[in-house]
Amino acid sequence: MKCYRCGCVLSGNDFCNSCGATVVVYKKVLRISNTYYNMGLTKVQVRDLSGAADLLRRSIKFNKSNVDARNLLGLVYFEMGEAVQAFSQWVISKNIKPEDNIAGRYIKSLQSNPTKLDTINQTIKKFNIALGYAREGNDDLAIIQLKKVLNMNPNLIKGHQLLALLYMKRGDYDRAKKPIMKSLKIDNNNALSRKYLNEIEKRSDKRQIVNNDNIAKTSEKISSRKRFKPEFDTGANEPLSGYDVIIPKNAYGESNSGTLTVLNVIIGIVIGVAVTFFLLTPAKVNSLNTNHKNEVLDLNSQIAGLNSQIADLKAQVDGANSANAELQGKIDNADSEKDIVIADYEKLITALTAYQARSYVECAEQLSSISGISAEDYETKYSESFKNMCAAIKDDAYKQAASAAYSEARSLYNSASTVDTWDTVISKLERCFVYDFKNIDYNDAVRRLSEAYKSRYQCAVSENVENPASYKEQAINGMQGIVDKLTATEGISSSSLKNAQDALAELQTM
Repeated sequence: MKCYRCGCVLSGNDFCNSCGATVVVYKKVLRISNTYYNMGLTKVQVRDLSGAADLLRRSIKFNKSNVDARNLLGLVYFEMGEAVQAFSQWVISKNIKPEDNIAGRYIKSLQSNPTKLDTINQTIKKFNIALGYAREGNDDLAIIQLKKVLNMNPNLIKGHQLLALLYMKRGDYDRAKKPIMKSLKIDNNNALSRKYLNEIEKRSDKRQIVNNDNIAKTSEKISSRKRFKPEFDTGANEPLSGYDVIIPKNAYGESNSGTLTVLNVIIGIVIGVAVTFFLLTPAKVNSLNTNHKNEVLDLNSQIAGLNSQIADLKAQVDGANSANAELQGKIDNADSEKDIVIADYEKLITALTAYQARSYVECAEQLSSISGISAEDYETKYSESFKNMCAAIKDDAYKQAASAAYSEARSLYNSASTVDTWDTVISKLERCFVYDFKNIDYNDAVRRLSEAYKSRYQCAVSENVENPASYKEQAINGMQGIVDKLTATEGISSSSLKNAQDALAELQTM
């Protein structure tokens, strides 16, 4: 365990033996961070990835420089399909500890495989497109897109959960269960996946109960039909056997004429043919014509409905393309903002390292270059710990840097004789006013800066430098900035401000 201020190894005392800084709270914070790291490692070993990620984020919150926790958190993110977040953690870890850091091997492994990087990028874009489809109610398009995403990145837990949610929305709980079970194989204690699984099983049980009730009612009806027995005549007549022949009694006597029988058959055939031709055939033709007309009307109605659906689908495709373009723009902006934020975190890490090494000028330069995306975004996109860390070292670093720059400028002032050497003196004096000029003799600094501006201009004229007038313009603009700085700062003496204004006027007439 090393001191946060000077970097020396700490002993069992409550203070640093080298610089005397109190380290009681610092030690407790590091122990808490290590405890959360060990708990997260235990969670990883039982594949509770979401629980491990939460504990590792807490570990980093207490100790930003815990590279072991950052590297493990990156591996957890990568296993959950969150490759971009994993890459960010490894980059920050590599900047904190450039040497002997396994994060460098992870980064090199990704960067050496452009195909894999392109696949990761495409996965993110396609998932965002699917999410947009889902929000707009285009479930079919969202499901198709998610299947492509999961084919490219099977470990993307968010993709499995969204696919299951879309199936649940349709009531298809059997299909919804498959992606949820896959997500639980990756992260066996994911709270959202467990919630979805409980809901699926609850719905499936209700459907099973309803199906069992329907089967029971159907079985009861069938059994009641089987119990019904028709009542037969129980008279004195003997029942007929299968070999008995029933002979009707002849109404005209016992003798039956064969000629009359044939004649009746012929007459019946003729009457049947006539009835078929004059009555049944026209009715059948009319029925066929009516059915044909109805079929034609139905087909026309279906065609009109399909044309309407095609028009709606075209409108949805146009809307989806527009939404895709908008989302792509947002993704590009988010990538740009992410790069700026990561760069600022790297600058803060460099500033902290320089501060611990007591290189206050370098520390102040890094802090002054942290500008953020904008003033509003600095308050919203940067964590409180980031802003607090900047504020904790900024005042002291600026004071020390201003004093150092002022001392160096005074040392070079008497020996300066060329444009380049006067440039160095001017640069250091100007940096004093960028940092904390109230910590130095700013009245003397203004006087020396004015003289340095004039001397540089005179050297430029004597050395035949191209466009010497530009040095005069730079001198006027620089001194105007100093006057504005003094005017906007409270507690500045009126004589100091007047001296700066007089120096500006003298430069303007030079």
